[in-house]
Amino acid sequence: MLFCAGCLKSGVELNGTYVNHAASEFSIADDTLVVEHVSGLDYLIHRRTGYFLLDDAGKPGKRVLEKEEWKAVYDEGSGTMTENRKGRMISFDSDKGILKLENSLFQRIN
Repeated sequence: MLFCAGCLKSGVELNGTYVNHAASEFSIADDTLVVEHVSGLDYLIHRRTGYFLLDDAGKPGKRVLEKEEWKAVYDEGSGTMTENRKGRMISFDSDKGILKLENSLFQRIN
């Protein structure tokens, strides 16, 4: 019973929507990750990305939209998730509402 209670607690703490805005001299991008607890230590992560490529004058072109769905497993010991397909590491700072995907920081909005 304690093991399952811990799993549910982890799911409640990590579920949510996380956003990131990034810009460079080449593009402007907005990423949204929706973390969804499936069962036990398994999660689905829905990624939606919208970006503009910038031309030589720095003006944005047409908006490009992409969607992905990842499966990930949470490791209670390390407090991280590993995305199954590419092995990406995802960590959380629940107190600050931060998700870190490799080198990108996402802020929790709900």
